[in-house]
Amino acid sequence: MTKTMTKTMTAVTYRHYREQTIILLEGCRSLTAHGRLIMQPTETEEVDLNIDKKSKIMRYVVSSAMVANALAAPVAVFAADEARSPDALQAAVNELMEKAIMVGDDKGQLNLEGKLTRAQVAAILARSLNLNAALAPVSDFKDVSKDHWGLKYISVMDRLGVMTGSDGSFRPNAVLTREELAVILVRITQTSIVGKGSGLAVSDASEISSWAKPYVQAALEADLLSAPGGRFAPKSQVDRKEVALVTSAFINGDNFEAYKESVKALLDEGKKISNSDPSV
Repeated sequence: MTKTMTKTMTAVTYRHYREQTIILLEGCRSLTAHGRLIMQPTETEEVDLNIDKKSKIMRYVVSSAMVANALAAPVAVFAADEARSPDALQAAVNELMEKAIMVGDDKGQLNLEGKLTRAQVAAILARSLNLNAALAPVSDFKDVSKDHWGLKYISVMDRLGVMTGSDGSFRPNAVLTREELAVILVRITQTSIVGKGSGLAVSDASEISSWAKPYVQAALEADLLSAPGGRFAPKSQVDRKEVALVTSAFINGDNFEAYKESVKALLDEGKKISNSDPSV
């Protein structure tokens, strides 16, 4: 006859809080942590441990979960979209924040899942190229006040013909879409759109606005933007993590210094960027 002995043991569930170091610019206080893992017990569970003469069976459950709360909010800067090269994303964010190209908000947070407005993208572009906003006359858009935080960046992009308004409005708070981002990137890099627009090799080409098709094709062919799974998603709103990766690739590209000098020269001369774009 087999003799069975029953015991109990305690399995502890932990929640994990990861701390990292980030840099917050433009008046935001720097926060520093030391990469340590804090484990905090939250609940216990009684689990049977059965032992007999023929076999030893051990069964226990320990579960853990990464949680995001108010205390861990800064970590979200680096936790966004980890399926898409988290190391590349973290490196891009670090570099852009150190160079004051992307900055935290007045609460010290940089939400990479958040969307970007036209004014914010104008600021990121102007900072990336280190453009002297004083060289551009102040734009007179009816929906951009004289004390708007982004007026100088908007004025520079308008002066160069990279981001222009319509009917006297700039729409500074409008969230940017991917097809609009394609237009901006193609213009700022002075990539030609001649003969483009009819050869789009994406499955959702019919969803792209007619005015944007030449730019989208040019952007894809120049590797300025990508089409994961063969779809461009032209109407999708642009978020900070995508712009962070695109901007990092832009400023680290082989042609960046040439782009920068060319754009600065045009600004100095009061000229607009030309890439055979009749609307500029």
